[in-house]
Amino acid sequence: MENLKLRHDKINLEIDRDYILECHCRVNYACDCPWARAISYEQYRANWFSDNSQQEGFLSALTESINDERTIAEIIRAESGEIVAYFWVPFHGEDDSFVWADVQDIYVEEAYQGIGMAAYLMEYAEKLARNHGAKVIRSGTGCENIPSQKLHQKLGYYQYRMEYEKVL
Repeated sequence: MENLKLRHDKINLEIDRDYILECHCRVNYACDCPWARAISYEQYRANWFSDNSQQEGFLSALTESINDERTIAEIIRAESGEIVAYFWVPFHGEDDSFVWADVQDIYVEEAYQGIGMAAYLMEYAEKLARNHGAKVIRSGTGCENIPSQKLHQKLGYYQYRMEYEKVL
């Protein structure tokens, strides 16, 4: 990771739309509940992309957050131009009220996994969050996404909320 020179490019939805949708779908699958992931990623993806409301809801939230100058919405590239990761962190709260950053998506390309890229991105988000007045940074993951849970714990995050679900 130390020898890797990175470029942080702001997301351009006209150019990056398809890539961002694919990454967001992959993040959703990795963090979804066990019953939703009982199907293959290919089937999950087909279902997700066949539901336009999924894409529209995500793109609407991303677009709205990009209008906030504090938002981190980037594609990370290697010096060669190859895509390394996608990253989205919107902010909530205004002025003197309670401001927090919310890590929505981190997707690291397979070739760059296991070298500390996710930790780098989380630490990068923390630094920018502090600079933009955030008092807290939040990040969620799935109940079975053990690598993500371990990363959060390693970086000093603690579990502050639990949600329950029952299949009917």
